Amino acid sequence: MDAMPVNGMVHIRSHHSVQETLQRLESIFSTHGLTIFCRIDHSGEAEKVGLKMPPTQVLIFGSPKAGKPLMVRSPLICP
Repeated sequence: MDAMPVNGMVHIRSHHSVQETLQRLESIFSTHGLTIFCRIDHSGEAEKVGLKMPPTQVLIFGSPKAGKPLMVRSPLICP
């Protein structure tokens, strides 16, 4: 596993395409009861305005049951 912490994030290389990796992650998260809040396609949006970048997507997920009490207590928290 190729994990390197950068600014508090761990990067792990996937052997699958970005699309397939995110589909697999969404399936795993759903199986574990996590909510998929949003998928942001940075490279797709860049392409719409004539810019090129490597395939880049962000998946925002979490557990409302676990996260909301934290956010109510401290609205600026990013669990």
